[in-house]
Amino acid sequence: MARAIARGGRLDAAALSPSRPHEIALAARVDWRTLAVGVAVTSVSAVIYALTAARDIVIGDSPEYVTVAATLGVAHPPGYPVVTMLGYLFSLIPVGSVPFRVNLLAVVCGALTIGLIYLTAYRLSGHRLLSGAAALLLAFNPLFWSWSLVIEAFPLNNLLAALMVYLLVVWNERPDRPAPLVAAAFVGGLGLANHQTIALLAPAVSYLLWRHRAILFDRPWVIGACTGAVLVGLLPYAYLPWAAAQRPPWSWAAISSVGDLVDHFLRRSYGTGQLVSQPLMQGGSPVSRITVLLESFTALQIALIALGAVQAYRSVRWYFWFAMLAFAVVGPFFAVYSNVNLAVSFIVFVLQRFFLLALVVTAPLVALGLVLVIDTAKVRIPRIRPQLVSAAAAGCVAIVVLGQVATAYAAVDQSGNHVASHFAEDILGTMPENSILLVRGDAVVFPVIYASAVERYRPDVAVVILDLLGAEWYVRQVRERYPDVVVPFDRWNGQPGAMKAFVQANRAHAIGLQGIALDDSLKDDYWFYGYGLVQMIEPMSKDVTLDTMVADNERLLGTYRVASYPTTKRDTFERGIVADYALPAYRVAKEFEAAKLYPQARKWYERALAVDPELPKALEALHRLATQ
Repeated sequence: MARAIARGGRLDAAALSPSRPHEIALAARVDWRTLAVGVAVTSVSAVIYALTAARDIVIGDSPEYVTVAATLGVAHPPGYPVVTMLGYLFSLIPVGSVPFRVNLLAVVCGALTIGLIYLTAYRLSGHRLLSGAAALLLAFNPLFWSWSLVIEAFPLNNLLAALMVYLLVVWNERPDRPAPLVAAAFVGGLGLANHQTIALLAPAVSYLLWRHRAILFDRPWVIGACTGAVLVGLLPYAYLPWAAAQRPPWSWAAISSVGDLVDHFLRRSYGTGQLVSQPLMQGGSPVSRITVLLESFTALQIALIALGAVQAYRSVRWYFWFAMLAFAVVGPFFAVYSNVNLAVSFIVFVLQRFFLLALVVTAPLVALGLVLVIDTAKVRIPRIRPQLVSAAAAGCVAIVVLGQVATAYAAVDQSGNHVASHFAEDILGTMPENSILLVRGDAVVFPVIYASAVERYRPDVAVVILDLLGAEWYVRQVRERYPDVVVPFDRWNGQPGAMKAFVQANRAHAIGLQGIALDDSLKDDYWFYGYGLVQMIEPMSKDVTLDTMVADNERLLGTYRVASYPTTKRDTFERGIVADYALPAYRVAKEFEAAKLYPQARKWYERALAVDPELPKALEALHRLATQ
C-alpha cells in the first residue's frame, strides 16, 4: 500500500495528485503549527457558543436534563447517566444560573467536537488551513450551532462520535498498535451510556475491523480488550439505580433491580426501537424525512462533501467506504427507519436533532473536497503557487462562515430565551394555594418539573403528570411525594372513569388541568373553567358569571410574561407555548359568542390573535362572526 510522506507538516504533492487513484494512507505530522490552528478553531467556536448559549431552560428535553443534573435524578429512558453526571459537575461551577452552568457542558462538547473534526480532517488531508475551514463550516452550520447551546444528550454524543472516529483514523495508520482501537471501543461504550444512536456507527466500524482482520485474527486478545473496554464504558449505567434509591426530586422510574435497569436501558415504556411510540406521530413519507436530513446541511457543505467523497475514493479509499457507510446508516437509513410523520406539528424539531451525527461523520470530507478543488486548480493553472490556492480556498470558506454567523446569529442565539421558564412559572403562579396541577406534554411537563424541583417555585402545588399515571412506579412516587393527594388506582390502564375517580377522591383540593384529560368521565358532573393558562375542574353546581371570568382572566393575563410570537422559534414547541398564552382570550371570546355578545367576542378573538396570529380556532371564529 502506497504511503504519502509528510514533509514539514505538508504532504508530498504527488501523493495527492489525481493521477494516483489507488489508496494512500496519510500520516500528517502533528506539530505546534497544527495544534495552533486546532486551538484557534476550537476557541473561536467556544467563544461564540458561550455568547449565544442559553442562560435559562429551553423547550424540549433540556429542562429535564438540567433538573436531573442539578438534583442527581434519573432522566427518561434510557436514562442518560453520562450527561447527567457531567451536568452535575458543571452545575457546581460558580458562574451564572444553574441552567447556564449545565448548558456550558453543551458549549464545551460542541467546541471540542470541532477541534476533533479539525484533527481528523488534517490526518486525512494533510492541510491545516483546509482542515480548519472544514471544522468551522461545521461549527456554524445552524443546526449544529443551535444544539451546542443547550444541555442535551446530542452535543456529548457528537463529541464522543467525533472522538471515536478520530481514534479509528489514528489506528488505521498503524493497525499493529491496538491502543487507539481499544480507546475507541471504550469511547463507543461510553457513547452508549449517553445516547444509543452512536450504535449506528457499528457497520462502519465493522468494515474497518474486517479490513484489518488478518492482524486482529493473529492477535485475538485485542478483540477481548475491545470488548472489555466497551463494557467499562457502559459502567455509568450503575448510576441509575443508585440515583433512584436516593429519592431525588425528579426520578423517571423506580430502578431497584437489574430487570428495572434493563427495561430502562431498552426504553420499554416507549417501545424499544421506536423513535416515537404514539401512532398519530408515526408514518408519513420517507422522502420528506430524507429531505429534512439534506436540509440539515448547507449548500456549500453538500458540494464539498460530494467532492470530498471523490477525493477520498481516489486517495484514501478506506475512508471513503468508512464515511459512506457511516453516513448511509446514521442519515438516510435512520430517516426512513424513524417512521416519524412530519405532518404532525413540531415533529420536525424532534427529528432534526438526530441528524447531527450525519453532520459530524461527513465533516472531514469537506477538507478532502477542498483538496480536490486545489488539485484541479493546480492542473488547470500550473504556474499558480499551491500555498496561494490553499489560502484562497480557506479564505473563501471563511467568508462563507462569517456570512453564516452574521445571518444566523439572531435566529440561533439562546442567551435571552426565557420562554420555557416564564411559561412554567406562569402556569404554577396561576394555581390556587395547596392545589393539584394536572399536566400533559413535554413542552409543559419538563419546564414545570424544573421550576418545581430545582427552583422550588410554588412548593404548595402538587404536580401530577397524567401521561405517567399508567406506570405503577409513578403512582407510588406521587403518593410518597404528596401524601395529601389520593390516587384511587395503582395505575391507569385505560379504564373508564379514572379522571372522575381522581377528582372525587381529591375534593379537598382545587384541581387545575393543563392539557387533555385522561378520559371524558367528568362531563356529566364537572366542567372546565378557563382560568388563565389552566382549566379549573369545577362541579356542575358551581356557577361562574361571565363578568367574573373576564375579571379573572384580565387579572391573570396582566401578570403573565407572554411569549412574543415574532421572537419564538418556528417549528418548535415555543409556538405551542404561544398558542397556550392565546387560549385564555380565546376562551373568554367563546363565552361572549355563546351569549351572542358578538362585539365583545370579536374583541377577545382579536386579542387572542394578537398573541398568536396563527391560532386556527380564533381565525375560524372571526370568519364566522363576519356573517353575524
